[in-house]
Amino acid sequence: MTLRQSHFVPPVSYLLAQGLGFLQGSEVQLTRTTSSAEQLRALLAGEQDIVVTAIDNLFEWSLAGADLRLVAQVEATTPLGIHARNGLAALADLAGCRFAVDAPKNGFALIAKRLLLDAGVEVDFVVIGGVRERLDALVDGEVDATLLGTPFDKLAERAGFPQMLDINTRFPELPGQGLVVRADVLESEELERYLGALLAGVEASGRIPDEHGIELLERSGYQAGADSAWHSRARTLSVDPRGLELLTVIRQSLGMLGQRSTLAELWDSEPLRKAAQPSMRTF
Repeated sequence: MTLRQSHFVPPVSYLLAQGLGFLQGSEVQLTRTTSSAEQLRALLAGEQDIVVTAIDNLFEWSLAGADLRLVAQVEATTPLGIHARNGLAALADLAGCRFAVDAPKNGFALIAKRLLLDAGVEVDFVVIGGVRERLDALVDGEVDATLLGTPFDKLAERAGFPQMLDINTRFPELPGQGLVVRADVLESEELERYLGALLAGVEASGRIPDEHGIELLERSGYQAGADSAWHSRARTLSVDPRGLELLTVIRQSLGMLGQRSTLAELWDSEPLRKAAQPSMRTF
């Protein structure tokens, strides 16, 4: 069975597993997605088995009828910042501006909504898509500001769109992207082997000099964002409950919690526990 994975940017844990030879026993077909809406469509259609995505997406996706589980956290956090065109230097300057998001009701857009609401600022949210698409829209003048993460934050700075605000400073417990799988894949041996390979890559990264890890990411296309991505990489694939609680609280504060009261209900730690067993680790 070939596992089909969709992501915006290949996670560091995957690139480590691949670069260090731990994926030899796994067959994984990668697809770069253009939006979380496309990820949901592919999951519902049975075209993807796994997605790397903002963990908050699970709230809306479960309401849409997708039977999914969070099985791992592939980033300690997602380095995020608000980037804007020249002349916009503070949140107050964004009033009335066009603010690009992936989806208006889920994901990192809710972080932006919380910050802007706290600042008393109203913007025009424009649905653009994934991080690469949002950067292109910003550079092309289609929007005035957006949230960007590694490596596109550095590319934005080089193009003359500096960071206005560091999201992680405001929300230090913001969880990184998660590995979300269809429920019918949860007990498969293929998933266990894949998670085992990712675990081996994460563990090996602690023994790799920083300069070698950064070089690996540069060769994999991270370019200017390689340094940031390396230093924010996951040291474990375990899901941090504090991050799930933060996302739940933010959604509740916006009146968008809906029928589901907590993200923890959609977290299944068993596949990762099985993958960590010595019998599954063949590296």
